[in-house]
Amino acid sequence: MPRGTRWRSTGLVVGAVALAWILVGWRAPRATPDDGQASITSKDLESDLWQLAGAPLEGRDSPSSGLERAASHIESRLKSAGFKPASGESYRRPFTRSLPQPVEEQCKLALTSAGATQAMRFGQQFVPLTGCSGSAQGELVFLGFGIESKSERFDEVEGDLRGKIALIVEGEPRHPKRFEGPEASPDATLWKKLESLRDNQLAGALVVRRAPEEGASKKKSGPKLEPAQLRFRHTWATWVGHEMTRVPEGLPKELLPALEVSLECANELLGEDVEALAAKIDKTCQPLSRRPKGRVVELSSQTSVGNVAIENVVAVFEGSDAKLKHEFVVIGAHYDHIGVDDRGRIGFGADDNASGTAAMLEVAQALALTHPKRSIMACAFAAEEDGLLGSKALCSDLPVPREALVAMINLDMVGRGEADEVAVLGIVQNPGLEEVLERARKLSRTGVKNIVVRQGEELFQRSDHYSFHQLDVPVLFFFEGLPIEKNGDYHTWRDTIERLDFDKIEHTSRLVLNTAWLIADDENRPPKPLASR
Repeated sequence: MPRGTRWRSTGLVVGAVALAWILVGWRAPRATPDDGQASITSKDLESDLWQLAGAPLEGRDSPSSGLERAASHIESRLKSAGFKPASGESYRRPFTRSLPQPVEEQCKLALTSAGATQAMRFGQQFVPLTGCSGSAQGELVFLGFGIESKSERFDEVEGDLRGKIALIVEGEPRHPKRFEGPEASPDATLWKKLESLRDNQLAGALVVRRAPEEGASKKKSGPKLEPAQLRFRHTWATWVGHEMTRVPEGLPKELLPALEVSLECANELLGEDVEALAAKIDKTCQPLSRRPKGRVVELSSQTSVGNVAIENVVAVFEGSDAKLKHEFVVIGAHYDHIGVDDRGRIGFGADDNASGTAAMLEVAQALALTHPKRSIMACAFAAEEDGLLGSKALCSDLPVPREALVAMINLDMVGRGEADEVAVLGIVQNPGLEEVLERARKLSRTGVKNIVVRQGEELFQRSDHYSFHQLDVPVLFFFEGLPIEKNGDYHTWRDTIERLDFDKIEHTSRLVLNTAWLIADDENRPPKPLASR
């Protein structure tokens, strides 16, 4: 026998007992939040934020191509973290919303030149414009941005234009000193332009979707993202403190027949580089027009109100306890925002609520590393900005029994304010969770020193946790700070990535991780809310 293997009989007994203990009674040390904390980094948060709030996502209106793009990123991140679909094989849970939508068979755009007619592709090169239904045919004219402004002494709608089809660029010249700079002048409003064209007896209009400036938030270190895709705009963004309309309500009913077209399509129609022409106007801030001969455009535009599909993204990570894995702690955030306004400005929604969505993804990934006893349900809600529609839809058709929901943690706007402070609503309704929150603060270093509770109750019904509260589910709402008015960029085009504090988002994410883990790992469930309505 090789050296070191000769045991005395007593040693054999002890060794046998020890081996039995190892094989039968010993368990590996359980994971703790510390095992997930290191995975939450400001670098990862910033990476997610560019994918959620970059200019090509055009404000993630519900629905829009930008919203779909964000949903794909969220799904990919949850899948890579080990989350599975909440039910069936899809991470998406669709619901519908009544909105204007294109009537494709009644939409048309064609160019006739030199005896040949070229039909443009619906949904790729052109889409209809809400409130601008009808048909028109006429010679094409390029009228720059289509602006008629007495205050700026700038008139691009001059001369005899009767019966023509105007090709105009959305927005206004990108000049640092004219037209109120990045704020955008009311003269850039789409509906005002169309009224001016109608009053000058044009037959129809084509509005060019112009790509946002590279790094529209002026941050040069952002990644190069794929450009936005052309898609019908069902609604238009409105801003805090500004009288704007999502659709041209209150304006004359007889607007020009009009379509929105891509830059590629505009170039084919005009036979020139429209972006280059727009850039020249940007620089000189002087009207510039083109009247090509023999280029005749025929267009038709039609929309109708109907049910449009929108999608929540919902995924689950199974708990480690054989019994408690059938119960769920929900972590959620709305991933939509308000889109683009009728002057072409993007509501980036970096803080509201790409910040909460990025935090939710980091927390979900960290929880998957800690293997708590209960299961985790990660939810990204659409159409929160339209009245909590996404969370209401999910709560009316849950993928699991309502009784299986132990608690819901919501993250909405966590990227601004003091880096070491966070406001948490829901304690008034769920006083038993205050002790959990205090334990979470002490469980490990998170960077959060001040937790504001029992304040800001006017906000309690304004985010997605409220839909779960109405089901008698205990909820906590993590928010950046009070009052909300401290954030002067809330619901404006200034809510951009470079104004976020990534360290603050990281700190909040770490506190949420601890909180979610405690609720998911405690033997006892938190009590039901004091009042659900």
